[in-house]
Amino acid sequence: MNSAPPKKILIIGASGQLGRLCLKTFSGAADQVVGTGFSRANLDLIRLDLSKAGEAGEIVSRLQPDIALLCGGMTDVEGCESSKEKAFQINAESPADIAREMKKIPASKFVYLSTDYVFDGDAGPYGEGAEVRPLNVYGASKLEGEKAVLEASENNLVVRTTTVYSFQAGGNNFMMQLLKRLSQGEKMRVPIDQWATPTYAPDLALALKKLVELDARGIIHAAGPDFVSRLDFAKKAARILNLDETLIEGLPTADLNQKARRPLKAGLRTELLKQKVGVLMRGVEDGVSDFKSLFAHS
Repeated sequence: MNSAPPKKILIIGASGQLGRLCLKTFSGAADQVVGTGFSRANLDLIRLDLSKAGEAGEIVSRLQPDIALLCGGMTDVEGCESSKEKAFQINAESPADIAREMKKIPASKFVYLSTDYVFDGDAGPYGEGAEVRPLNVYGASKLEGEKAVLEASENNLVVRTTTVYSFQAGGNNFMMQLLKRLSQGEKMRVPIDQWATPTYAPDLALALKKLVELDARGIIHAAGPDFVSRLDFAKKAARILNLDETLIEGLPTADLNQKARRPLKAGLRTELLKQKVGVLMRGVEDGVSDFKSLFAHS
């Protein structure tokens, strides 16, 4: 039986939360896996600044990967609102450059990570075919990136996810912020009216690998199964982590004085993911419990 020839896989944003896990998940087979990094780049990663026009396309042109995954991006929702041009360069224009270069490589695939912030949050959780209507610059820039990637090649894949968390020393995801603040006896303000489907990052990395292996195309949602408010997520996590949940202060989004409008009832439906790959994305209980075991051994 002939095995498939090895492929060159490029993980863009491999120093970030998801990219780091994808680098680990995709490595170990016969394929050659290379990664780029920026803010936390190290000697093993190629330096890439997605905010610089043309830089991403040039690296793809030079490396000629068979598969590229864009795990990096500008995810600071407030920062995107303040720096619209930079947000669109990182989340839309650089991905469009990558897509154009990937199109020149025969039988290549570009996987773009997107968000439930492409929706308005009036009727979540959302399926793949729901109407998109971003409320803020972050969501609008990611939607523009989606369109560019899908228009470039029918081989390409957009994977939307939301509220991604994992144990990452020095990381800034919601769970790491909760752990840091409550461990130090600090209060943490959390919105009571923002709902989503929290996603455990190791599960997402595995789902991405399986989707690539299956040559999935178009748009697929990959997120956790639990549709919960940010407050309930935080309190449940605090109990699992043996932290003082009374330090969590629930407030309406309107009282948080944020620049960017948030989709309140967001989150993603994942029936298509289950149908395609059977990936069991862990819920809050199991995800945070695994997070706790990694923290305990850190």
